[in-house]
Amino acid sequence: MKDKYILSIDQGTTSSRVVVLDYKANLVKIYSHHFEQIHKHNAVLQDANVIFNGVKSILDQAIHDFKKENIIAIGITNQRETTVIFNREGNPLDYSISWQSKHTQEICDSWKTLGYEPYIKETTGLELNAYFSASKMVHFLNMPKLKPYLLNNDALFGTMDTYLLYRLTDGHAFYTDITNASRTMLLDIHSGTYDEKLLSLFNIPKHMLPEVKPNQYDFGSYQGIPIKAMIGDQQSALFGHLAFQKGNMKVTYGTGAFILMNTGLEAFKSNTGLITTIAYQLDNQIYYAIEGSIFVAGSSVKWLRDKLEVIQTSAESESLAKQSKKRMYFVPAFVGLGAPYWDTKVRGSMFGITEDVTKHDIIKATLDAIAYQVKDVVDVMIKESKTPLESVYIDGGASDNNYLMQFQSDLLRCPLIKPKETEITALGAGFMAGLGGLYKDIDYIKSNQSIIKTFKPMSSYKTSVELHSGWKKAVKSAQTFK
Repeated sequence: MKDKYILSIDQGTTSSRVVVLDYKANLVKIYSHHFEQIHKHNAVLQDANVIFNGVKSILDQAIHDFKKENIIAIGITNQRETTVIFNREGNPLDYSISWQSKHTQEICDSWKTLGYEPYIKETTGLELNAYFSASKMVHFLNMPKLKPYLLNNDALFGTMDTYLLYRLTDGHAFYTDITNASRTMLLDIHSGTYDEKLLSLFNIPKHMLPEVKPNQYDFGSYQGIPIKAMIGDQQSALFGHLAFQKGNMKVTYGTGAFILMNTGLEAFKSNTGLITTIAYQLDNQIYYAIEGSIFVAGSSVKWLRDKLEVIQTSAESESLAKQSKKRMYFVPAFVGLGAPYWDTKVRGSMFGITEDVTKHDIIKATLDAIAYQVKDVVDVMIKESKTPLESVYIDGGASDNNYLMQFQSDLLRCPLIKPKETEITALGAGFMAGLGGLYKDIDYIKSNQSIIKTFKPMSSYKTSVELHSGWKKAVKSAQTFK
């Protein structure tokens, strides 16, 4: 089996990757395609055709290079909540609505007025928020130009996993997996099926929705290669860290930052802004997690590069932050604040600006803000779950920033564990696609993984508490200006 491989498609917010895993579950090659999001008025949109064509291009290249006959299976992981409306031929009927877009918040506000919120929380585990897919679907349903397609039963909904699968299988497979379905605000996370009452309240036709399947399933095939797994990106990262024990926690530092704690078979209920979500489903058993979603993390560093132009590459933010001589606070609420605040109306603010502030201070404040937001979520998780925090698994592009990771460890007061591979999200879907086939079991995968670095707290506890206290004051101040 030494010449056999697994391909994992990792379709993200601004880029798509195809990762090749060998028989030891090690990453051997990455293919990537970058694309731009579309900012139109107050909406954040994507071109699903551009995304699919990019994925198909790099997938075809990987298949060409590693030979079709040597590839055992394909796994798919994807940006969650982003919603596509397309016809039965697979053509998008409008731009997709990104998970980051909040322009459908008015729909959610009307649902709150109608008293839907408690039922949504109890049934789906989610907050009533435009972040999730349901209000995006209703927005599409209300668009006059789409009425002919709706009347002709020629319109389908899907998150990116469904859309990619539909296109890769030439329309033969119209499925989603249970983790992506759990992010639509339509799924009863206790039964694993769409909730009929929510569909009725939202007036979303069930026939437009993909059939929900476990994470491991015979989803179809591409060029004769079976597609054996689909899983949402943050759940895939949890799986990629092999964080299967109750209480295991991971933080992914991507465009946003996402913190998941494995709660095992318990659908833990939060009272302070955390999300209850499905971690994965294997062997007909559903496993759960609690999650805190931070809308702006790596995208704030991209903002420093592309908009302020104070850095040329994201990587140099590390060295420039270390040159800062003073402390200030930046609340990067470009699209509001996620957990545990869930405030869609607050916008970005800076505090502590004096005449001697330099770009180094702004860069450091931007990196610090990522760590502070993670700290906010982790504190709530520890308090609500009553689970002691031993360590945190880290991944994502910003986890390569040593300044940020050290500051994060100082704030959390625990070690951060960084695996050898940074493409953990892609690895999760790949592990799942190969499990029981190329990889006989979880222990086999574990035996071939290694840790590259551990960050441990270096600053004093008093200093970390004081800094975080200042951050909370900054957030409170930002929330008063709307």
